[in-house]
Amino acid sequence: MTQEGEASGSRAPALRRGRTSAVAATPTTTAAQVRTPRQSSGYQSAQRRKRKRRAAGNPRRKSASEEQEEEVSSAGSSPLRELDVPDEIYDLNDPGIWNVIDKAEAEIDAKLARRTAWATLNMRMLRGSMCVLDDPKLVPDRESARKAVLNAAQSFVGLTSSVGGKPLARSCGFWVHWDEEKKIGTVLTTSRLICTKSPSSSSWLGQEEYAIDAEVLVHLRGNTTEKAQLQYRQKHYDLAFFKVKVDQPVHILPFNDGVKHGDQVLELGRDEQSFLRISHGVYGKGGPLIDFDGKIVGMFNGNTRGSFIPSSILVKCLQLWRKFQCIPRPHLGMKFSSIKFVDIALAENILYMCNIDDGLIVKEVSQGSLAERLGIRDGDVIGCVDGEHISTTVELENMLLGKCEDESGSLNSKVDIELWIFHIRKSLWRSRTLNVNVSDDGEVVDKGVRCCPWKRELSETPGSVPCPT
Repeated sequence: MTQEGEASGSRAPALRRGRTSAVAATPTTTAAQVRTPRQSSGYQSAQRRKRKRRAAGNPRRKSASEEQEEEVSSAGSSPLRELDVPDEIYDLNDPGIWNVIDKAEAEIDAKLARRTAWATLNMRMLRGSMCVLDDPKLVPDRESARKAVLNAAQSFVGLTSSVGGKPLARSCGFWVHWDEEKKIGTVLTTSRLICTKSPSSSSWLGQEEYAIDAEVLVHLRGNTTEKAQLQYRQKHYDLAFFKVKVDQPVHILPFNDGVKHGDQVLELGRDEQSFLRISHGVYGKGGPLIDFDGKIVGMFNGNTRGSFIPSSILVKCLQLWRKFQCIPRPHLGMKFSSIKFVDIALAENILYMCNIDDGLIVKEVSQGSLAERLGIRDGDVIGCVDGEHISTTVELENMLLGKCEDESGSLNSKVDIELWIFHIRKSLWRSRTLNVNVSDDGEVVDKGVRCCPWKRELSETPGSVPCPT
């Protein structure tokens, strides 16, 4: 390898002085001998003046000389070459030689580090960022997927949060709005970015705590960051909106709200250096899921492994937020699962025993809720909501959000939800109307606990706290 700063385009003998020939001279080489002598600056200046005088007397030669010097001077650095140390050198115990070798290796390491500043030579970015695209079983059309990813990459950013100077969390987000007049963009991401406490693995218990005054930075391309300000947080859907001051218009992707179960999607994210990643890692939280046309089909939230918020719900949430500056939602006090997605053996048994092949199975009923008081229990099946057949929880959420839009989105109000429900224990269909609260807080569904008999006896003693039944 040539010395740093020498021209890589020159064919002069000086350019052939590499670490290989210098170190491999003889076993008795000293440190002073390894250092290749250089010509004095005065001699080099005289040679340059002589070449200029010759070139001045010959216009054609002047042109050739200028072209050669221009070519040489345009070379930004010397070529990177591997250090070749002969085997016999390793048998020597000469500190002078090893000092020279260590210095040469340090120069190589420094040069390798500098290479990462160049986009085409930054190999650190190759840590599996495109591993999904290289699997023909997952991505049959690699080229269209690459185009979709590169286009979508312009629309999402990395975010980090801190409280009191201490790092809190990291996530991804994507642009959903641009104010041309104020030069402000709005980023949608996960509210987990500012979550300081989550004692339970279930988000339905509502035990999370948030630092709404946390300092949030948006990491833009070019290693630049901008402070972000929290505009709104929706706990139930795990959403957070941040506004960011940016000079250039942001790239906003369209939504595809027609995604179906089994459709192929790509989950995008950014790592701690804001490099593009296609993976299911932690850096994907808040990042978009796109189809092969580059449209957003959902947002990965990370509450449950592999879970995401479908684009149809995101679109409804954006509409409500823009209209009411909040995202209200009726709280039914129940959790559901779809018959369409249960194991096929269980689906067959439900069809045989109940003659039902569609609807929502009640998984949990919150203790003390109106649904519990009306006799709704786990295992019951919801067939219709407000007279419309319901098949999936996504359909249910869209229906509930639409109900709030029709009711003017008033928080802390009440709405009537009519359910057509199959009571599994009585094997009959009944109509039930729930008058439920509308809130933009996270819905809490807690089925509660039942005390053991010996605890009940203790609770009945004077001065004790009554045990719930």
